[in-house]
Amino acid sequence: MIGVTAYEWIGLFIGIIIGGLAEAWGISNPEVLIRLGRWKDRLFVGCIAIAIGAGAIALYGLSFAGVAFHWGIKPDYIVGVALGGAIFGTGIAISGYVPGTIWMALGEGRRDALYAVLGGLLGAASWTLIYQTSFGQWLVSYLNFGEIYFGGTVDTNLGVGFGIAIVWAIIMFTIAYTLPRYKNGKSCAYTSLHKNYRMSTEEEKEYAETAAMLLEGSSMPLGKNNLPEKVNYHWTVSSKLFGVVMMSVGIIIGLTVVLEMFLHQIFGESTTYSWIVAKIWLPAGYWKYSTLVVHTIGWEPFSDIGTLFGAFLASIFFTRRFQSFNNVIPPSWRKRFGNSQIKRAAGAFSGAFLMLLGARMADGCASGHILSGDLQMAVSSLEFFVVVMVFLLMVSHIIYRRVD
Repeated sequence: MIGVTAYEWIGLFIGIIIGGLAEAWGISNPEVLIRLGRWKDRLFVGCIAIAIGAGAIALYGLSFAGVAFHWGIKPDYIVGVALGGAIFGTGIAISGYVPGTIWMALGEGRRDALYAVLGGLLGAASWTLIYQTSFGQWLVSYLNFGEIYFGGTVDTNLGVGFGIAIVWAIIMFTIAYTLPRYKNGKSCAYTSLHKNYRMSTEEEKEYAETAAMLLEGSSMPLGKNNLPEKVNYHWTVSSKLFGVVMMSVGIIIGLTVVLEMFLHQIFGESTTYSWIVAKIWLPAGYWKYSTLVVHTIGWEPFSDIGTLFGAFLASIFFTRRFQSFNNVIPPSWRKRFGNSQIKRAAGAFSGAFLMLLGARMADGCASGHILSGDLQMAVSSLEFFVVVMVFLLMVSHIIYRRVD
């Protein structure tokens, strides 16, 4: 079966799906990733693991059956990917954002996302300039083993890949099932599969605190006993349905990435920043990075616009978390640095700068490497994810160790 190359504007609808689901999950709030860095809330890891596992089985199973996909495995240039991952993880710890969640946060009406966009654009532009130097060329060529996955190259080992994908999915599902969301608690996957499980008082307190954090600064009242209230409170605290919802979100996101690949398009978020920079700041003739589309708009800008719009719709009609660009500072940041708008703006800007610099250096981000890449079992993406997590946890400990 031959895949069909989709029109770029279809990315709008794909982005709306991902943006809406992710906003409902809460990932547009920078506090979620900051808490991940503090190892206080591990929902992100569990949900991504489910998406990777479901997507890997679907991708390699259908490929083995003869379905054609547009593969997006990133080349594994070990030093450059590792350095990019270290910078990327540091940027997340400071800003609480990854490239895609900045667009979601804009859709949700978050003020600090405005500064994050500017920092991200500068970060993408900085890598473009670095890439032109001998150091930049060395980073992407030294110890470059090419586009390889766990089974070698996808053009020759799809049968082997399907077998590996099953093992990989089991590992991912095991992580999602066993990794507790909160300290002394259970994972969302566990609670959804054990209907008789009763959360401890401490665990219920953590869920209630998370629900309140997600709603902080919202300019739209919930009302009583309606869908937004159930999303923000009942589903997170008093109902096992939350676990089912989060597992479903992970599966849908993973399969959506596979759908994009079937449509012969790329799932990525950081490329949009480079595209904007190329169009606004840099002469097209000076831009030599072959993985970027400069002269024509590509799939990624459309999907990012869709991501923003999807988050906007979800925050208005589904979760009622729209912020109206009020001054809402993430709780962990506020406890560490106070209520200064200038400090938070500087943190969002500088963190996003580092995050995009690292993403473009490694040729991928949370979507292109961690989700899409690990779903494809790319060696470079696994390396990137491990380094990102190490530096995210390490830098977050240094910055926020006095919060609790």
